[in-house]
Amino acid sequence: MSNSTLLSKLLRLKEMKINWFEFKDRGKELHLGVKPYKNGCRCPTCGRRARITRQATDERTWTDIAVFGLQIILHYAPKEIDCPTHGRLQEEIPWAALRARVTYRLEYRSCALSQIMTQKAAAEILKMAASTISDLLHRLITRTRAGHKIRGLVTLGVDEISYRKGKKYATIVYDLDRSCVVWVGKGKRRATIDQFFQEQLSDYQKKQITWASCDMSRA
Repeated sequence: MSNSTLLSKLLRLKEMKINWFEFKDRGKELHLGVKPYKNGCRCPTCGRRARITRQATDERTWTDIAVFGLQIILHYAPKEIDCPTHGRLQEEIPWAALRARVTYRLEYRSCALSQIMTQKAAAEILKMAASTISDLLHRLITRTRAGHKIRGLVTLGVDEISYRKGKKYATIVYDLDRSCVVWVGKGKRRATIDQFFQEQLSDYQKKQITWASCDMSRA
């Protein structure tokens, strides 16, 4: 078994192939030269294989989770492709989102840790600054919500929660049939829930709502 194959198995690196590796910063960082494995040159929108129009020369780096006390840094130069449907764009990077500087699994680990501890404690485990964790979570939530679409909403649930020691409030809208949150808005007044109905739902979607559950607040 080659060193690259051994590293790939130890670090559980999927959908990529290791070309080279190097230890830096007095052995605190492991830098890996990688490339997409078997699924390179795919359109990030439709996933279709496309013709390469330009071999990229500008190498990018992505920070991965720390393993065995080592900070993992991935190196790769994305190619430009010509998708028959979506035109010229950068190929899909299977280990990270478009324009992201960290990997999917570091994003997932950050979210998982931040759910059970403070961001400062999570940052210590991930060997990152607390401000970096905060920015990472903000970008991840913004990206996730941008791709979120409300579908088949029939049974609606509305409730308010308080945060900042009860000084601030948020209104949460649930899809009770699917047991999931569909929208969160700042505040607990009538204007907050009106924002949901006016900005998030079409006239057709409003007509499909058959049941609603909420408390007796003025909103």
